[in-house]
Amino acid sequence: MNATRPADPLGSIDSTELRILHTLSVTGSLTATAAALGLSQPAVSQRIKRVETRLAVPLIERFGRGIRLTTAGGILADHGRTVVSEIDAALAAIDDLRGERAGTLRLVGFPSASATIVPAIMRLLAVEAPEVALQYREAEPPEATEMLRDGEVDCALIFDYEGAAELPAGSAFFPLWREEVHLVVSDRRAQELDGHGVPGSPAKLSDFAAEHWIAGCEKCRGHLLAAAHDAGFEPEIIQETDNVPAMLAMAAAGGAVALVPGLGLAAARTLPDDAVVVELDPRRYRTIGIISMATANESPQVRLAKRLLAGIDGTTWGLALPGTRDAKETSE
Repeated sequence: MNATRPADPLGSIDSTELRILHTLSVTGSLTATAAALGLSQPAVSQRIKRVETRLAVPLIERFGRGIRLTTAGGILADHGRTVVSEIDAALAAIDDLRGERAGTLRLVGFPSASATIVPAIMRLLAVEAPEVALQYREAEPPEATEMLRDGEVDCALIFDYEGAAELPAGSAFFPLWREEVHLVVSDRRAQELDGHGVPGSPAKLSDFAAEHWIAGCEKCRGHLLAAAHDAGFEPEIIQETDNVPAMLAMAAAGGAVALVPGLGLAAARTLPDDAVVVELDPRRYRTIGIISMATANESPQVRLAKRLLAGIDGTTWGLALPGTRDAKETSE
């Protein structure tokens, strides 16, 4: 009467036992198999016996002075070769991830970063981690933080005006740079301003209280309202766009002025002929940084993103490290 195998499909055999049978099919020896896998010969024999008991079928048999696999053992060894290969490939892929050498980095960033910081990330990625694919999406900070919270991205490149950012619960903000916010006006308006003071000197925001204003994205609009409040007036916003080149062109045309961050000016590359950048007194700034979900073990993708960003020279676009003071501030 044939023995009946217990109904135990999940616990009948594990990857180590498949590896033993596959190695045994290659070496033909329990001693050689044990040496190849870093196990003792008794341990190898015991594992084989346990599988035979669970499956109720012999897997090895005596053959002359040695041993060989039975038909059942050969079947497991053949399938084991495939399983072991897949497991080894999976472990190698995980090792690559751990070493920041493979996988996909899912990043979201704001528009002016798309034309400046993100291409710099791509260049570094091609050199330092060419097997990592960058999956990039563009969004203003409020939407970007929602994408991070919902698990759609690994990290988000955002800007923050004086700690006003609303971060998802359980996330962490890592500041990278500080950038100055400038006033952009028409050349005609700038000449009028110079006629009442020192040409090229900083202007007070209150000098433009009577002007019409151009507002940008939700956060930039909020900053404009806060800055105007600090200066003692409420701005009359008549145009709205988060397209910086369009904003610059509108300001150059006259009839309205705008607050534009330095990175936005750098992304636009050229200033319209009839537009002028005016420094503010007091100066205003915003911080650029990266947010990710705070975990006990930071993911390889986030580590890679931070490492790449740390290797970018922000002075190319007039950015400074957070907490630093430029020469103009020091002289004030």
